Amino acid sequence: MKKGFLLLFLPSVCLALEEDPWFGNCFEFHFRPLYEYNFFDRVDNSAPKQKETFNTHFLDFGLGVTAPETWDWELEVEFADTTPISFGYRSFAFQVRKLWWDDVCGDPVSLTTGLVYRDASSRMRDALSTPYHARANFEFHTAIGKEWCDGCDWTFRIYTFAAVGQGTEGSPWLRGDLYFWANLHDCHQFRVFGMSYWGLGSQETVPIDDFKGWAKIGHQSIDVGASYRYRLGVYGWFRFDYMHRIFARSYPEHVNFFIISLDIPFSVF
Repeated sequence: MKKGFLLLFLPSVCLALEEDPWFGNCFEFHFRPLYEYNFFDRVDNSAPKQKETFNTHFLDFGLGVTAPETWDWELEVEFADTTPISFGYRSFAFQVRKLWWDDVCGDPVSLTTGLVYRDASSRMRDALSTPYHARANFEFHTAIGKEWCDGCDWTFRIYTFAAVGQGTEGSPWLRGDLYFWANLHDCHQFRVFGMSYWGLGSQETVPIDDFKGWAKIGHQSIDVGASYRYRLGVYGWFRFDYMHRIFARSYPEHVNFFIISLDIPFSVF
């Protein structure tokens, strides 16, 4: 059975980092550049009300490798340019994941757990579109999924993802997501998904004119989206995503996300 390589992004939270419970080929590296544009006009429970469109241009570069077969390692660096804050460094992250069960090899499902450390720029955390709570952020997550196959290629996958995090300041957060993925001839891939992000702070009001990050705010959001992914032969994958925020409390409302990305495999051996 040929393993597909899912490139799953979470621009509303942090995650160009991989989250799906299927790993790539052992010792094969993946370089993942990404560009995102998002914008919104309103912030729920803001004081005063949002006065203009808030635009964010976002660049992400990720590098990951599976080594050995049940361990996956990834580095990520982000840059952003926003309406109030000019282009600059946004965050750096390191992730390690462990594959406990693999349905490709006969287990009933695929199951992973992982740990993320993220350093987030204090300057960029003053922007409403930066989701991180603290300078140093720690997150533990797990994903469980199932795939169905037709011959050598998988045709359909479903998986769910859950995470809990805490920074060096402020309150913890929770995330919970659900993904559906279809694969046509291992060349065209289609995905629909829903993602949620829940900050557990006690503050309800978002102080627009003196915003200092989301660490103490009880923010909530649900995003839904779809993507198309196309194989570029031996050069990897090209992907386009669109996502829209359908629910927000003490958080930016009706955000539109447009994302283009590449997944480029290579080997150094």
